[in-house]
Amino acid sequence: MSTLSDQYRDSSRLDARFRLHRDFSTSQQPFTQWVFDKFDFTATTSILDIGCGPGYLWVENRERIHPEWEVVLVDRSFGMLVEAHKNLRDIGLKVRWINGDAQALPLDGCAFDVVVANHMLYHVEDRPGVLAEISRVTKPDGRLYAATNGRAHLLEIRELIERFQLNSSILTHHNAFSLENGEEQLRGSFKRVSCVKFDDSLEVTEVEPIIAYIQSGLSPEELAANAEGLQDIQVFIGRQLNKEGVIRIRKETGMFIAEKPLPV
Repeated sequence: MSTLSDQYRDSSRLDARFRLHRDFSTSQQPFTQWVFDKFDFTATTSILDIGCGPGYLWVENRERIHPEWEVVLVDRSFGMLVEAHKNLRDIGLKVRWINGDAQALPLDGCAFDVVVANHMLYHVEDRPGVLAEISRVTKPDGRLYAATNGRAHLLEIRELIERFQLNSSILTHHNAFSLENGEEQLRGSFKRVSCVKFDDSLEVTEVEPIIAYIQSGLSPEELAANAEGLQDIQVFIGRQLNKEGVIRIRKETGMFIAEKPLPV
């Protein structure tokens, strides 16, 4: 199985997933812009983005960035930070970069008005420890914005993986912190928790983006071992597209907003 370090060494695998959503979403608004709409930022907001990846959130909202914002971007992957630095260098965002682990942030307590943790909390092993650390660095009246997926997210792709017996956890890892169980976990570190849902689905009209998405969850060795299964999936999708003209895939995505961090 492809490890987390392999998955996020750089943005190549993430890009394949991003393209599927970008090119075939039925929503009129990209997810990154929807997320930004939910933020309650002022001109003096101090922001910590944990698991920032290649900086898509900020790149896609470059026209909405306030010149006075001070943003700390954290990622455990040095390769991701290198790409984020390249992507963000010309958009006027004042950034401090940290290559480190969310379980031990080298940051002062009560330092941030806002903490962003989009699609990353299901990756961490010690989630209570990470949430306690986030609570520690958040101001008493601060907020955590944490996007994640529901258990039915991209169900049709998961069914393809299971039907053709591929060995991939790409669509099950988010179950550790999902729309169904995330609130209960967050209430251990925050007094108030709410959830907002993003209304979206995919209507895919090409074979390759689905195959690329599935391949992004496999190591080189797994790609070789599953070559026949991937070929079978490609043929199956092609037949479906010839018959129906479109592959409809459900999405289940949203964001928790957690307020009033509890004392650590």
